[in-house]
Amino acid sequence: MKKTWYLISTLLSSILILNATYIVQAQTSGLQVTFTTNPTVVAPGTKGFIEVNLKSIGGTSNIEISALSINSNVVIRQGTWDVDIGDLENGNAYSVLFEFSIPSTASPGLYQVRFEIKYSGGNDIQQTAIVKVEEPNILDLVSVSPSSINIGEATTIIFNITNNRGSVIYNILFTWEDPNDLILPVGSDNRITISSISAENYTELPIVVMASSGISPGVYPLTITMEFYDQTGTKQTIASTVGMQISGTTTFDVVLQTSATSSTTFAVVNTGANIASSVVVSIPQQPNYSTSGTSSASLGNLDAGDYTLASFQLSSTNSNITMQTPTFNRTGANNFPPDRNFTGNPNMFMNQSFSGEMGNQLIVQISYTDVFGVRQTLQKQVNLSSGSASGFSSTRSSGNFPVGFSDQNQSSGSSNSLMYIVIGVIGIIIIISIIQLGRKKKLGRVSKLFKGRKE
Repeated sequence: MKKTWYLISTLLSSILILNATYIVQAQTSGLQVTFTTNPTVVAPGTKGFIEVNLKSIGGTSNIEISALSINSNVVIRQGTWDVDIGDLENGNAYSVLFEFSIPSTASPGLYQVRFEIKYSGGNDIQQTAIVKVEEPNILDLVSVSPSSINIGEATTIIFNITNNRGSVIYNILFTWEDPNDLILPVGSDNRITISSISAENYTELPIVVMASSGISPGVYPLTITMEFYDQTGTKQTIASTVGMQISGTTTFDVVLQTSATSSTTFAVVNTGANIASSVVVSIPQQPNYSTSGTSSASLGNLDAGDYTLASFQLSSTNSNITMQTPTFNRTGANNFPPDRNFTGNPNMFMNQSFSGEMGNQLIVQISYTDVFGVRQTLQKQVNLSSGSASGFSSTRSSGNFPVGFSDQNQSSGSSNSLMYIVIGVIGIIIIISIIQLGRKKKLGRVSKLFKGRKE
């Protein structure tokens, strides 16, 4: 009897254990379902995929997936959207891709795709995936001008931002940053709020920046970030990087040091913030001055703030003065001396006026290699005073005077002027003599008339 009860107890316990195991399996078996859209934002006229990720919990069999586009005129199904997966053991995962396309006429927005998943031994699963349609490249940083700045000099940079979409964008936050903190804003911070940009329009942001004096010439990145909310209420962030060149050019000053008949010496000073390599100073061809011997001098390298001397043998081509753009005004071509026979050049009796711009500017050319290895050339004007110019040897160039205007003509013009004065004085004497003779004759007639009346 005891054995019988023992067998019955053992059998009932086994049944209860088996039943409990089945309940646990039934309660814990199922599927975990997640969705991923690739790309996360789909542009009109492009294609995309919805990835369905399944993970079995407790083992799952006879799995079937079907999908239905809620907005079939926007999210258009491509290929088969009814998939039979079969069985998945406990802990196994499986992914299924559902391809779709978006027509080019689609409007930006959020669109739904409903999925229904069936499997044995469990309830059907219904979940919805979201497809986000947005126009591509809503905001573009079209240009940055200028692309280079000088060290220690405040420069206004213009950022051109374009709205490529067909509607207005509001409340745009524009920020920029130099990761090295060597390019900094002047007079404002690095955050600018743009109230709106009209559809298919642009705006320009002027920002004053300055490169620190401790920066080395080179190309430095500026990180640009633009944030705004699209029509779906989703925050959009557009990031880009702009390369900003820190200039490697420099500036020079040329100062006259000494001037003598043998040579003229100039001091060439590097007044910029960068080193100048392989500096060559030249006196180019110019109308006012010429060089004897070499016209170029190599000065080597010049650090910022350094200077060196360069000497040349200079000659003034215009006898220490420069006559530029001479002009003539001539009047009275037929105004010869009256009642006189004259043989000679009639132009001597023409009224002449000469105008010319006087100057002592010498052009000095400087060539050097900047820190980027680019050969640069610039020109400076040096003012040579009359005192310094007196040290130059001079030559007369007839090409700087008008045709027919020479030293000989100038001397003949002087003798002609003296002749005019003599002729004028003689004429005046003759006129005065005639007047006085006339007066005497008139007085004689009057006295005769007076005597006749008395008689």
